[in-house]
Order: sequence, then structure tokens, then C-alpha cells
Amino acid sequence: MEIIIIILQIILGIFFIMTGSKILSGAMKADFSRLGYPPIFNQITGTFELLGGLAMLIGIFYGMFAFLASILLGATMLVGALSLVFLGNDPIKKAMPAIVLFILNLIIFIYYVSSGLL
Repeated sequence: MEIIIIILQIILGIFFIMTGSKILSGAMKADFSRLGYPPIFNQITGTFELLGGLAMLIGIFYGMFAFLASILLGATMLVGALSLVFLGNDPIKKAMPAIVLFILNLIIFIYYVSSGLL
């Protein structure tokens, strides 16, 4: 099970570093604007995802980082999914990636809570 969690952490870490960088570059400004969020949300969300992705990778060696990253990224994805469901044009279809990412972060969270590796 531990190897699956490590692989999942690597995938999530790389994914969130890439998307966090993309958000911080302004490439997703229109998406945030379409949902009615002010421009500062681009920086906040991008920073959360970038730092969370880095922490997820560091968490391979220090479990507390992965645990905290799973909380930050899971909450970010939950808010993102709820935003898309309640504010998006095609809510369920567009929210599905955020829901899947929330669940994957929840798996990391549950693993570290139940394994006592904190």
C-alpha cells in the first residue's frame, strides 16, 4: 500500500505544481472571472496549489508535509468543485476533475491518519 501512496503523492505533487504555476501565470484568469471571483483568487489558488504540490513531494520523506498538503489541496479542490457545481454552466462535467482530485487527496489524508506516520 505504501508504494501506491508514494506514486499517488508524486502524481499529485507534479500535477499541482503544474496547475499552480499555470494559475499564477494568469492563464486561467478568464475561468476565475467567469465564476465571479476577483483577480486575487488567481494568486491565492495558484499559491495554494504550488505550495501544496511541493509539500506533497516533500511528504514522501516527511509524512507531516503530505498530511498537511492533503488538507490544503483537498480543501482547495472541494471549494473548486462546489464553485463549479453552483456557478458553472455545465456543473457536474466541469466539476468532475476537482471531485476526483479531492478524493485522491482524501485518500492521502486517511492513509497518514490511519497509519500513524505523522
